[in-house]
Parts: sequence; C-alpha cells; structure tokens
Amino acid sequence: MIKKIAFVRHRSKDIEADKKFYGETLGLKLANDYHGKWLEFEGPDGKTIAIEQMSPEDTLPCFALETDDIEAEVARLKEAGTTFEQEDIMDSGVCKMAFIKDPSGNSVIIHQINPDRISG
Repeated sequence: MIKKIAFVRHRSKDIEADKKFYGETLGLKLANDYHGKWLEFEGPDGKTIAIEQMSPEDTLPCFALETDDIEAEVARLKEAGTTFEQEDIMDSGVCKMAFIKDPSGNSVIIHQINPDRISG
C-alpha cells in the first residue's frame, strides 16, 4: 500500500552549487550527504528533496512513493500491467526501490525505507 510521498529527486549538474543553493539560499536543512553524490534536504513540510549525481545526466526529476511492503506492491503493480524500467527491486541497504513508468512515460519510484535507517 502506498503511504506517502517519500521524496522528490532532481539530477544535479553541479552538486556543490546545488548544495549551496538548497542549503544556504533556500535555507533548507541538509539531512543526509551520501559521499557527495546524493544529498537529502528537509522540505518545510517534512518531505525530502534529493539532489543527486548517480543517475544518467539527462535524467528528469521524479518523485518516490513510500510503501510498507515493496514486494507486495511490485507484485500488485505487475499484475495491473504497469511498465517497469528494470525488472528487479534495487536494494541500496538504506532503502529498496522499484522504478516504474506512468502512462505518459514519466518515471515514478516505489520506495521502502530500511526500518533500521537512522535519520539525520
């Protein structure tokens, strides 16, 4: 079951400039910095804004929807005929993610946070 928006993600062309913009200019709190390749800022409503350099350079912004059981949600979506960008669930250790497309071809991430993750 989808519970909430987990995060919104933007691909960065210059991670240091974006870190300064989101942190200093916009005044958002840097919650996590994963080796300077994936930054998480706390939005004013508690939602996470991720700025990253891990996806291909032409990657468009997208959002992630949080689920409490990613395996069940992926099975449900496959049964419904949803298009998947990759067949397997990705497990980063911090979270599990599945990458799907909406009918217009936009990317959506189905996300399940690792319950042992310590929030910044």
